[in-house]
Amino acid sequence: MTLSHEREHSDFISEQTLALFLEDNGIEALTDILVQSLEETLSILRDEYVFDTVH
Repeated sequence: MTLSHEREHSDFISEQTLALFLEDNGIEALTDILVQSLEETLSILRDEYVFDTVH
């Protein structure tokens, strides 16, 4: 249980980490990351939807 709890918290990005990232890379890099994440999420949801409708 401790490992899963630690894993959940490791997925969060701290505000300080985000601020440092933006300082070094700018908002365009963050936008690219967010768009890529959204596309991956939509792909996963689309695959799950197709799986649910087939079975």
